Amino acid sequence: MHVIYSTLVQELHSFAKAHQFEKAVLGLSGGLDSAVALCIAIRAFGAKNVTALILPEMGTTPGDDIDHAKILAEFFGCEVEYQPINNFLVDFHFVPWDQNEEAAQNLRARMRATVLHHYSEVHNAMIIGTANKSDLQLGFGQLDGAFTGHLHILGDLYKSDVIDLARALNLPPELVDGPYSRNLKFHQTDEEDLGASWNKIDDILQQLEDKVEPDALIEKGMDALLVHKLIRLVHENEALPKSVSTIHVGRISESIKNAQKAEAESLRTYP
Repeated sequence: MHVIYSTLVQELHSFAKAHQFEKAVLGLSGGLDSAVALCIAIRAFGAKNVTALILPEMGTTPGDDIDHAKILAEFFGCEVEYQPINNFLVDFHFVPWDQNEEAAQNLRARMRATVLHHYSEVHNAMIIGTANKSDLQLGFGQLDGAFTGHLHILGDLYKSDVIDLARALNLPPELVDGPYSRNLKFHQTDEEDLGASWNKIDDILQQLEDKVEPDALIEKGMDALLVHKLIRLVHENEALPKSVSTIHVGRISESIKNAQKAEAESLRTYP
């Protein structure tokens, strides 16, 4: 995984240089993806040129996540800005139409994205997107919320790959081992939202990407309801309009595959 890490660092450095960014900013949630993205950003830009924005909603964001984010930022020595988003959300309680839970959750993500963009414009800082390939394929986020960013450096790594990379980087077990959550409502977990663990989901997504037929997956013993649910989510996400001006997914699949192949070759033993 260290070869992959080096590849990601180089991709980020090259992108920043090509677009004349000398500074970077990202939202540090206290979760796994943003922690891995922070490691990569600091290696590419240097700690003094990276700012982590910690943007909790007090009363919804778990205290442990806030503590993890603060500890990570302090450990890596990057710049930190702590700004709860509660006050920014207040006026939405008074809009003249009925609201629902999904809209409330998405609003939290979009408000954080707005703060990131504001910081980026004030400081001419590149926004490091923290979405992974699983998120992007399933539409497990909002185009103008969790999917905001000039470059999603994890965008060609499935969630299970990000977990493996986090272990290789020796990130704390409480981040690596889960449970994983977007924390847009109380006691939320990804597994509850999606109906399966990321390992099961990624296994299906990877085989679908390799053109394995759904019936063949089901014959292998994979849950039929889950297979068809994931296919539906992928198709629905593909049908949505994409804004390339706000999302630039890192197209590094080939270099990642080459790095994985080289790493596997280096570990192979011969009689």
